[in-house]
Amino acid sequence: MQTILAKDYHAIAVSPITPYNLVPGVAEATQKGIPVVAVGTSMDVQAAEEAGARIEAFITSDFAKQGELGAQFIIEKIGSGKVAIIEGLPGAAQGEARKDGARRAFESNNNIELVSVQPGNWDRKTAYDITADLIQAHPELKGIFCANDVMALGAVEALQAAAKKEQVVVVGVDFIEEAGESIRRGEFDATVAMSPFLFGKGGLILALKVLEGHELQDDIYWSPLGLVHGENLEAFSGWR
Repeated sequence: MQTILAKDYHAIAVSPITPYNLVPGVAEATQKGIPVVAVGTSMDVQAAEEAGARIEAFITSDFAKQGELGAQFIIEKIGSGKVAIIEGLPGAAQGEARKDGARRAFESNNNIELVSVQPGNWDRKTAYDITADLIQAHPELKGIFCANDVMALGAVEALQAAAKKEQVVVVGVDFIEEAGESIRRGEFDATVAMSPFLFGKGGLILALKVLEGHELQDDIYWSPLGLVHGENLEAFSGWR
């Protein structure tokens, strides 16, 4: 933020890692009269108010809903049994919300037993290792929700190496290109599609509107979600 603030931009779009890490920088921008738009993750309201930090608008996705959609897909596919969650980096707002959404969906179903929640740190190899250990500890495991596609692809690889993929449903989030290719091959079961492209485009549009003096209709703007699997993959061919 300090580098950006030194460049005399007329408006700034930010995507905080946590609700707190950019509060001081945004407060400084507010003091300088520079409008700030948040994309993806916003700031903690109380912390922002106390620091004098102002966000003009916020474009985001329902990250908890992403986790819920992924978990519900697993539940529908397996009916009953043991499942696990591989979360992202502990403390990262988007990953925490995805984990919480999936956990609530699993724990609200009496036929589902959530046996493990572990951090995969957004890393493919870490998710591979976690999955390899999971199927040793829980041979009857039927489902894994991963907080992003990179980790889900690692989980798929570990299950394939152990000849367990047919037994375990794996769902990720993001709908990255490799995930789509894996779904097409029948390896990866599903991914929750969100739109970082719209985050960037929407953030730019909102910032320009603020600079032009337009009154924004809402404080929060929501980007769409979609659940992508083998039966509807082609319908998402143009998704960004």
